[in-house]
Amino acid sequence: MTAFSSPAAIDQERNYRWSRARQFMEENDLDALLIFGSDRSDRYDAGQYLTFDRRYQHLIFPREGEPVMIAFAAQVATQNMVARERGHESWIADIRTGAVTQLGPQVIKEKGLARGRIGVIGAGWGGPFFRYGWVPKDAWEAVQAGLPDATLVPVTQEYGLVMAQKSKADLAHLRRASEAGDVAIRAMMDVARPGASETEIYAAGYAAQLKLGMRVTWMLFQTGYENPSWGEPTWLIRGHAPRVLQADDMVGAEIFPNFAELNTHVNMSFTLGKVPDQTRRCHDIARESYEIGLSMLRPGASFREIFEAMEEPTRRNGAWHLTPQIAALNPLLGGGPSADGIRDQLPDMAAKYPFVEGGERMPFDYEISEGMSFSLQPDCRFGRHWSLIGGVVAVTADGAQAYNTLSTKMNHIG
Repeated sequence: MTAFSSPAAIDQERNYRWSRARQFMEENDLDALLIFGSDRSDRYDAGQYLTFDRRYQHLIFPREGEPVMIAFAAQVATQNMVARERGHESWIADIRTGAVTQLGPQVIKEKGLARGRIGVIGAGWGGPFFRYGWVPKDAWEAVQAGLPDATLVPVTQEYGLVMAQKSKADLAHLRRASEAGDVAIRAMMDVARPGASETEIYAAGYAAQLKLGMRVTWMLFQTGYENPSWGEPTWLIRGHAPRVLQADDMVGAEIFPNFAELNTHVNMSFTLGKVPDQTRRCHDIARESYEIGLSMLRPGASFREIFEAMEEPTRRNGAWHLTPQIAALNPLLGGGPSADGIRDQLPDMAAKYPFVEGGERMPFDYEISEGMSFSLQPDCRFGRHWSLIGGVVAVTADGAQAYNTLSTKMNHIG
């Protein structure tokens, strides 16, 4: 059941999000927010967050008065209308169809804010996938030209920290999404056997999430005990034949169940048959990193200090990791470094790809607050051997609560 199952609960959530948005504007001397829609809820779709509607729409959210959604097509308004007719709540009454480059300045002028100070979400730091924002140059210049007397202030990073502090209702949805990750893992383990195709395992995990009402976009998925790679299976990208599991084998995935636009990263691995000692050792080190992260996540802690502490077990043991050990979720503010130690552990990689580095570290630090959510996702590797575990955690008043159980240790079949 959704935590927004009654009109009163939906009103309470709207009040929580809108009042905090307006408090943010007051504290930053902003007259309105101009929000450029984002394509992913795990990143910075502040428009979806403030409208309780479809993602990737643009939004003008004034400090005083009603917000205006700028939709890409009339279908957004018709869907909103039908939802109201069926008794579902809608937060937005004014939906207009057109280009934000024209309608954005027009609406801001209608609100009497042509000379105002406007916070822009979509410009500036927008997480590791949008390091410079996602507003196209032409759109930015057109909005500036349409508002020559306004002051446009990028606030993407700053407002992301506001969005990150979730309500109790959102945390209930986050728990539901996280638990769907464990259900998907069990479904994948149920079909994994020697001779099974990667597609069978992938499909089982995908279907298990859909049956629970999750939005399922993709999974990162790899198999094989000696596999130093990560990412989507290449048969999804290049169309070649999927790999078939062997008697002694390993399956790993990063699963992204999404419920009510709350995103999760559930990282996991499980083994079949005889398990190499190096693989077991990778798991033990990854588990140590997980426990460090869980113990350190609490209000007032430094995000940078946490991800640096989670790096220590792999470095102390002379291991390496490919993916970040922690990610800040909802929105995806960022994570720790990736590919730490890759050159020392994979000399063939260093020779073939001499300009591949470990990636950018988190460019800013921030203080952890109650209601924030994270994926603890330790990855440990010795050469080509690996183990990946993890789970979603939410920060409480005095620590952190883990929402996953099955994924936090490497599992075994048979």
